[in-house]
Amino acid sequence: MQSKGFTLIELMVVLLIAALVLAAGIPALQNLSSEHQLAAAGSDFFHSVQLTRSEALRAGRRAEMRPSDGRDWHSGWEIRVGQQVVSRHPSLDLGIAVAYTNGADMVGYQPDGQPVTRGTWYFSSGTNARAVVINFLGRVRICNPVIDNQCSQAAIE
Repeated sequence: MQSKGFTLIELMVVLLIAALVLAAGIPALQNLSSEHQLAAAGSDFFHSVQLTRSEALRAGRRAEMRPSDGRDWHSGWEIRVGQQVVSRHPSLDLGIAVAYTNGADMVGYQPDGQPVTRGTWYFSSGTNARAVVINFLGRVRICNPVIDNQCSQAAIE
């Protein structure tokens, strides 16, 4: 007589193999998710800086981007032209740390597009990092200080 289906031992072996594959894959997925959140935070900050500059040029008035709570960039930020709030960004994910160089507690541009502030903002999560740099001409760029040797020197440009 021939039986149909799987034996208990066969099912246990399949479950063991599936558990091993999942155990190996989960940390890689978590790291990928962390890297994606970090890249998104750096990119959002970069585009907000560009928006601040373009609003200063468009309105013909000084534009500023400051932390939402007035102290910590992790709390999010808002862009203002005068008293008018142009844009708000929500707080960053919990695993992302933000550090910046002296004087970088706000981003500002004059009506002619010249920067009020220059500096570097570092976004990090574990061993991953991104840096958003504004040089003395107001040019903003984003780089990865882990793989780009020029990145940490960028604020001096």
